[in-house]
Amino acid sequence: MKMNFETIIWFIFLLDAVANVVFSRSNRFNEWYKKIFPRVSGQFPLALGWSLLYLVMTIWIGVLIYRLQSN
Repeated sequence: MKMNFETIIWFIFLLDAVANVVFSRSNRFNEWYKKIFPRVSGQFPLALGWSLLYLVMTIWIGVLIYRLQSN
């Protein structure tokens, strides 16, 4: 995979998606999130299902970028 602007942005999103999955699995972080940000956590709860969907979609976009660069 060549390093260009799209690839760098994809790596940033991949790191965000992996961190999202890790944080959604952590009970300690989830309690801290609800305590510090009660309004935001009510609107945007940390859910493992949505985190995994975000990770899968990010990986899918990475595959598309890879295939686009190989042509």
